[in-house]
Amino acid sequence: MRDAFPLADGFVISCPVMAVGPSPVREIRKRGNIPLVLQEDVVVELKRSDMVESWRSTCALARGKADTLMKTAAARISGALEDEDSCDIERLAEDMTAFFLLAVRQKGLDVNEAARYCALSWHERAAEPLSLRCF
Repeated sequence: MRDAFPLADGFVISCPVMAVGPSPVREIRKRGNIPLVLQEDVVVELKRSDMVESWRSTCALARGKADTLMKTAAARISGALEDEDSCDIERLAEDMTAFFLLAVRQKGLDVNEAARYCALSWHERAAEPLSLRCF
């Protein structure tokens, strides 16, 4: 998976509206749920009801705790990308979801807006490791 991303210290998680060609993203959106895509390799389906519940929990966290949890999730995602053979997909899905929600909160974006379409980039060695683009 790491080869798909040119920077060795980062990854991108996106929440696309649609996909070109046959893709699980289209089916996930048809069900009214939210697709999270890591690089272009891993697709996770986040149910809207789970997102709302998780968002409430995320917003209840102190800022310092939320930042620590986001960095921990980012480190585990990076680790999974480096060693895909021993990657636990279920744990990776949890980390992707946590990272998405914590990053959206850190950037002060409305989670419903982010669920429409955004891309979150994490670059461990950058001065600002997290960047967010919404369309």
